[in-house]
Amino acid sequence: MKAIKVERGPGPYEVHASVHEDFCVNCGTCIRECPQKAKRPRVDTDKVREILRRGDRVAVSLAPSFAAVIDRPLRLITALRKAGFCTVQETALGAEMVSRAHMKILEESGQPYIGSACPAVVGLVQRHYPEAIRFLAPVVSPAIAHGRYLKRVMPGVKVVFIGPCVAKKEEIADPEVRGAVDIALTFEETLAWLNEEGIRLEECQDGQFDGPFPSRARLFPADGGLLRATVDCGLLSKTYLSVSGMDESIEMVRHFLSSHDVPLLVDLLGCPGGCIAGPSIPSKRDFFERRRMLIEYEKSAQSSPDAASDFYESLLPFEELKRSFRDLKVPLARPSEKQIREILERIGKYTPEDELNCGSCGYSSCRDKAIAVFNGMADPEMCIPYMRQRAESMANVVVNATPDGVIVTTPDGTIVDVNLAAETMIRKKKKDAVGKHISSIMDATLFEEAARTMATSRGEITLNGLVIDEQIIYVPDQKLLVGILMDITEERRQMEVRKRVAEEAVERARRVIEEQMEVAQKIAGLLGETTAETKISLTTLMNVIGEEMPSSGSTKSGSGGSSAH
Repeated sequence: MKAIKVERGPGPYEVHASVHEDFCVNCGTCIRECPQKAKRPRVDTDKVREILRRGDRVAVSLAPSFAAVIDRPLRLITALRKAGFCTVQETALGAEMVSRAHMKILEESGQPYIGSACPAVVGLVQRHYPEAIRFLAPVVSPAIAHGRYLKRVMPGVKVVFIGPCVAKKEEIADPEVRGAVDIALTFEETLAWLNEEGIRLEECQDGQFDGPFPSRARLFPADGGLLRATVDCGLLSKTYLSVSGMDESIEMVRHFLSSHDVPLLVDLLGCPGGCIAGPSIPSKRDFFERRRMLIEYEKSAQSSPDAASDFYESLLPFEELKRSFRDLKVPLARPSEKQIREILERIGKYTPEDELNCGSCGYSSCRDKAIAVFNGMADPEMCIPYMRQRAESMANVVVNATPDGVIVTTPDGTIVDVNLAAETMIRKKKKDAVGKHISSIMDATLFEEAARTMATSRGEITLNGLVIDEQIIYVPDQKLLVGILMDITEERRQMEVRKRVAEEAVERARRVIEEQMEVAQKIAGLLGETTAETKISLTTLMNVIGEEMPSSGSTKSGSGGSSAH
């Protein structure tokens, strides 16, 4: 529907997605498909709590797809009565009225119609293909018909619809049908609410719907349910056709607009497979299991004893089953051809050949995307081929800017890519190297080791006179070998220079030390001879002096004699 608006955020890589109400048909695809569950339908259980708290009489219109949601589905009836609802009836009763209204319109007009039971399909036509409004059967949906019936037989009652459809929340507010149903709940929010109220389904006994009961319309939620309840046609009927899914519904509406050969009645449902595949079906069972559960319930459920008569036509006047539709289309501003080209050129689309029309952005063509950008509905860079090209371009810039050589090979050694630095090292252009075996241009030992061990290998090789520090990385996700070649020739030369300088310095130091030792030894020798001679001289001198000096006793005797004279 192109109802998702994508806008740039304040950050450089920040974008925000929001729903544009003018284009949304409430199909629930965004709810069903979002992996983060960021988009959720509006929760209206507080409104139900309020009307129950006030003491209002509240009746439930329960969609027949409830049978595909839980085991022993009739327990849900008991749980709803415990919650305070005074009446619980099947929406299929309204489907009986609607199917007969479709048949009456077909008989009266004779023109082909698209069934109007699905509010998402009605929204699709009103908002995107208003020219097809004339093909919409002017009949209300089963929920609206049932709501009007309940309010007719129970004046003053509030009606709560419970089903799998998020579009019902908007449908009940449509001015054309407003007032028939007061609140619409999904199965998910209903079960969550019952759990909050302390009402456990596993503790409830099977309940019984309030009459009257439907007959053939309990299969309305399945693909083709309207046709079965209306005409019971065969699968290969040319007059009647059942189509489900939004893409298929769009195609069918376009077919009605472009062809005169169309079926008399098409049961068009927005959800693929019908309502049992609705966006708010909480069951974890697959589609086929849900379909089986619905069929088994339909076979075993109680039917009205008056089903074979005109009983259902008498429940509500035909006029109350009719409705009209409105043109709700909001036209997009149409850019000029020049403006379209300018937008396309911003994302690298300069020629018609560049417009791949891949649809990955959500738009059917690049030009449609450009129109959305012009109207502020899309970001220009929301284009996968462009972003891929840009990412690859950035990667190539980085790889080619690095001074290290990069060679990428397969595990068997076939060269896949080389960068500019590698071209210089191997002395081959990329076009001449790609496809060759790595061993034809260099030593492949480390590549073979990395391929064999599936781990990084590293070593040094000599290549064309260069010393290369080679690191081979195995990339398991891509099953590739990435060789990073670092030219360390200059480093090795400088290391040799430093080594020679160091060796020369050591040699000079050795010679200086030897010379110093020799000088020291000479000095030591001279000092030794001088010391010996000095000792001899001093000893001789001391001896001479000692010999010349008189002894102490002789001197004292002589002195005493002189004194006597």
